[in-house]
Amino acid sequence: MNHKSKTVLFKCLDVLPKQFGFYLYHKLQELFAKDTIDYKIESTRKSLETISRILDRNGFELKNKHIIELGSGWLPILPYLLKYDSNANRVDTYDINKHYKLSEIVKLNVLFSKKYGVPSSAFEGVFQLPKDIRYFPYTDICNGNFINADLVVSRFVLEHIPLESIIKIHETFRKKLKSGSYIVHLISPSDHRAYSDDSISLYDFLKYSNEEWDRIQTKFDYHNRLRLPQYLQLFEKDFEIVSLEFDSCKEGSEQHRKFKKLKINELYKNYSDEELTAGSIAVLLKVR
Repeated sequence: MNHKSKTVLFKCLDVLPKQFGFYLYHKLQELFAKDTIDYKIESTRKSLETISRILDRNGFELKNKHIIELGSGWLPILPYLLKYDSNANRVDTYDINKHYKLSEIVKLNVLFSKKYGVPSSAFEGVFQLPKDIRYFPYTDICNGNFINADLVVSRFVLEHIPLESIIKIHETFRKKLKSGSYIVHLISPSDHRAYSDDSISLYDFLKYSNEEWDRIQTKFDYHNRLRLPQYLQLFEKDFEIVSLEFDSCKEGSEQHRKFKKLKINELYKNYSDEELTAGSIAVLLKVR
């Protein structure tokens, strides 16, 4: 499905009552889903390898730690890997929506039971989760319990949160997290429509004004379009930026060719090409 068709579809869902709109959205996600659970696990494992490498380099071990996840997504894969691969003590995962589906979690449990020898009795509650993994749907993380938390992680979540909410969330982190604890964000600041439609650039949405972009996107595919310097300015206000990694669009590549053909909106006129195309951001923050 190209990006124009997807936009029309999401616009139709967006005018429906919220509960019914999300119900149909979930059904469409199931219908068009191409990635297997095994693929999702391996993809998430690569993210965890990045997180672990950055933390290890800074003397932080995930073992026996209390971790908070910002944005639960569709399956508790990262919490499971943190628990069973990295031996975290506890993972609390918060989401403003509720996307977990029991039937999919049961499939995940079967896979992890086989791989790690976890007995079926270890999974309990409404969502059949291990007792050390706690799910908080429909919950603003700002209302979460941060007592004794050692680390906050997010995986491709920040780009889907409005700037005002990101600021509020990080103000909460600064107030509630103990000094010396860490926050690690993996951020995908590219135009996600290009993931399923290679006719457009990963930076296509930078040609729009805020008003134009808001007429295109919906709550189902929201992207704040923040660029790397904007994230860093927000973070360095209250935290020490301990580590920063990102990729930039390589000159001569197909994506660079597409990018250079764009008429970038004046909103972004003060940023360099590297700053505009910075992707795969991995940033580690330390609470002062």
